[in-house]
Amino acid sequence: MGDRTQRAVREAGRGSAAPGTVCFGPFRLHAGQRTLEKDGSPIQLGGRALDLLIALVERAGTVVSKNDLLAKVWPDIIVDEGSLRVQIAGLRKALGDGEAGARYLTTVSGQGYCFVGRLSHPNDQEQSSIGPVSEPPHNLPARPMRMVGRDQTVRDISAKLRSERFVTVVGPGGVGKTTVAVSVGHELLEEFAGAVRFLDFGTLHDPALVPNVVASALGLLGQAGDPSDSLVNLLRDKRMLLILDCCEHVIETSAALAERLYAEAPQLHILATSRESLRVEGEHVHRLQPLLSPPDDAGLTAAQALAFSAVQLFVERAAASGGRFVELNDADARLVGEICRRLDGIALAIELAASRASASTIKDTVALLNDAFKLLGEGQHAVLPRHQTLRATLDWSYKLLSEPERMVLRRVAVFAGTFTLEAARSVAGAEDADDGQVIAAVASLVAKSMLAAGPTGASTRYRLLDTARAYALERLAASMDADATARRHARYFLHLLQEICNGSTASSESNRFAAIADQFGNIRAALTWCFSERGDHATGVALAAAAMPFFLKLSLFAECQLWAKRAIAQLEAANHSLKYDLDLHAALGLALLLTKGTTDDVHAFLTRALRIAEEIGDVPSQLRLIERVHVFQMRAGNFTEALALAKRGEAVASDHGDRIKLAHMRIALGVSCHLAGEARLARSYVESALLQLPGSEPDVDDPLNYDYFSRARITLARILWLQGYPDQAVDTARRAIADTMRIGHPAKLCMALLWAFSIFVWNSETENYEEYADRLILEASKHALGPYQTIGYGTKGVVLVAQGQVETGIALLRGALEVMHSHRYGSLADFRIALAQALATIGQEKEALDTIDLAIARVGHNKDMFCMPELLRAKADVLLSARSPDLEQPERCLKESIDLARRQSALAMELVAATCLARLWLGQDRAAEARQLLAPTYARFTEGFNSPALRAARALLDELSSQHPDTSTDARLAVRG
Repeated sequence: MGDRTQRAVREAGRGSAAPGTVCFGPFRLHAGQRTLEKDGSPIQLGGRALDLLIALVERAGTVVSKNDLLAKVWPDIIVDEGSLRVQIAGLRKALGDGEAGARYLTTVSGQGYCFVGRLSHPNDQEQSSIGPVSEPPHNLPARPMRMVGRDQTVRDISAKLRSERFVTVVGPGGVGKTTVAVSVGHELLEEFAGAVRFLDFGTLHDPALVPNVVASALGLLGQAGDPSDSLVNLLRDKRMLLILDCCEHVIETSAALAERLYAEAPQLHILATSRESLRVEGEHVHRLQPLLSPPDDAGLTAAQALAFSAVQLFVERAAASGGRFVELNDADARLVGEICRRLDGIALAIELAASRASASTIKDTVALLNDAFKLLGEGQHAVLPRHQTLRATLDWSYKLLSEPERMVLRRVAVFAGTFTLEAARSVAGAEDADDGQVIAAVASLVAKSMLAAGPTGASTRYRLLDTARAYALERLAASMDADATARRHARYFLHLLQEICNGSTASSESNRFAAIADQFGNIRAALTWCFSERGDHATGVALAAAAMPFFLKLSLFAECQLWAKRAIAQLEAANHSLKYDLDLHAALGLALLLTKGTTDDVHAFLTRALRIAEEIGDVPSQLRLIERVHVFQMRAGNFTEALALAKRGEAVASDHGDRIKLAHMRIALGVSCHLAGEARLARSYVESALLQLPGSEPDVDDPLNYDYFSRARITLARILWLQGYPDQAVDTARRAIADTMRIGHPAKLCMALLWAFSIFVWNSETENYEEYADRLILEASKHALGPYQTIGYGTKGVVLVAQGQVETGIALLRGALEVMHSHRYGSLADFRIALAQALATIGQEKEALDTIDLAIARVGHNKDMFCMPELLRAKADVLLSARSPDLEQPERCLKESIDLARRQSALAMELVAATCLARLWLGQDRAAEARQLLAPTYARFTEGFNSPALRAARALLDELSSQHPDTSTDARLAVRG
């Protein structure tokens, strides 16, 4: 978005903040009434403080100089800056600025003050009629059933988080940082009203992806680059707890992101875990101490030992392992205490030792540990003591495993995150391990605390703890089996994706994607290896192609582009299938179309994919790609080409005998005919398609094609309005938007909001189209859908002009049109009409007329003729706004508008133009002609008599009748409604 548009957006915020009532935090400021409320109760502010608040809110987001504030608040007297500082201090106190993370006012040294709170209108705080913005539920792992020795720690960290907002839990691997963090999350879940998000960076290989992973977890889909700005915008006014787990290997990027979010999102609380502190502004470090172990006391009893948390954990783990150990006795108490001390109270090390103790004696366990520590001391003195402890324990535990168990442990380390038993059998099993061995080894590793297991849905998922996984990956790399294991891992997920795409894994679309949604860490890891120097590029190409529908379904457009480009670069060398070529180019073209717009690359990718689909006879892909290229051509303003594509698609679908596909193509035909000004033909196409589509069409064929049912209804609503059925049009559009909301896909919602926006503009329903414009901007900016965001600012410009904020609206419209023109969008008649009319109201008649003439020329070139009647009417308005207008030219424009609207069956546009011409004639004492023109047009309406256009026409007819009574029956019948 260009600087001009950004400036206009800021100005729009300022312009819309001051006039009436605005809200920020728990406050409501009534500027006109000069009152401030908090949670509905009045706040007593002095007159000067209130003047300051209003002045700062009027220019929210901008630094207001001290001199400007002094002149505004003390216009008639001279005061020094001290008075200003006193009033600012009192205002901050009244607002609670800085308390509990709230930030409203900021001081810019040497310059002035700035209001930084987020403003909204009162109706924004109620539930929107088009639905609330969905928030993902908390994603905390299950709360530990039994946590030993950490209850007070959880309470302390929770208290610190409440007051300081940013805490990092620091400690060696295996000490229990994640367990504590998850427990803190559950402790604070109710306090944060469920707004707790858990991010596990342990499976992340590329530090640069940290912001993207956070964005995805928070529902910010479709980020095409660094989403840090979008994250700040999303979280700036949200009260949320964000848990960043295992930051140590991505510490630079996670630290930078955490620092920025902490500084710019004053209600956000951050809990991080790492082996070292993040060392950034605002961080408070909590060093997680090891579990307490008893002293070396020869007379230690079991009861005394069990007073220490390390011994409690050992005993619980050993008893739960189901071996010889049942309970601690006095004879073993000293030995267990020694084990816990030797293991430095590290929870993971104690659990590993306890699982071994259940299978042997306590004395044997001590002896084995002594051997392990002796070996460790021979070559690893540079390692920190507690890391030595865990390393020694892992070494010891590994050596005690059977060879099949070691092999399975090494190989399952390739999984990033959780995995199923079936996945383990496929990846860990090979010619040297059968299914029975793998299953037995997995069960044994769970019993020995090397693997964690837990239910996920209907299946059990397994996972290596992060420290154990890092250790096992080292062993895998040393085993000469790493590449073979990585290849099996990649091929397993390739096979899984292909099965899901073919529908053999699950019966419904939602089940298909649920089956893979939690495995994207594994898919990313597999793709990373495949495209590495030692990877299997051929498998990588196939895996990337198979993953494209899922990246698109989840709006992971940045990753879609990344992996598609890498795979395309390997197509020739990988001796590829043409189907992979098709799928990769089709996905890349679509991802770029949604995030970058109508570029040459997008057209090249989509047309290449379409050509391949035709070459290999893949009819379903042909139809999907025809639809995508059709969308491209419409956005680019190539309506003749779009119509030809729609006809081509109809022929292909008809020959293929697919009823649903034929309905899809007829919707595309209906859209093209509608834009060409052929309303009757367009309506017949759309209505015939709706008869063929199910009432709520499942999204089965293509994860990002249109929601055809809603698209058809919105197109029908537009046609209904044009044909003179405004009530039906508005009702149909609202229901279609509501249905699209339920789908929950940001790109589809943006498409629907944009396509429906014009209906409410045409119907002069300012409140409705302001709501739609705001939601379009929100969804597009939240999900980094650049073209829709730019168009959203254009729609906001239309809103502001309609509300009388003309200069701000002009700035937004100009900026949006400039950006969209650079992206080669079409005529954008609605925006140009609004801009021209706004320019005319401020006396810029020449620029207004140039704007309309340019729009008319573009429409004539592009052939989106449906808007030509309205353009001609708007040109007449601009001409009439001149100081001494030549009435002949606007009259000619209006006559041409009426004639063209009649030929297009656009009764609504005909009425608006006829009303304008009748009013012009009334001013020329041609009332009889005016009535003869307007009355028959009005009489053709059967509904919508409360709409602004019909009310205006009726009022004019009443005026004409009162000035020139006509008692003829025909005239009386004409003026009804």
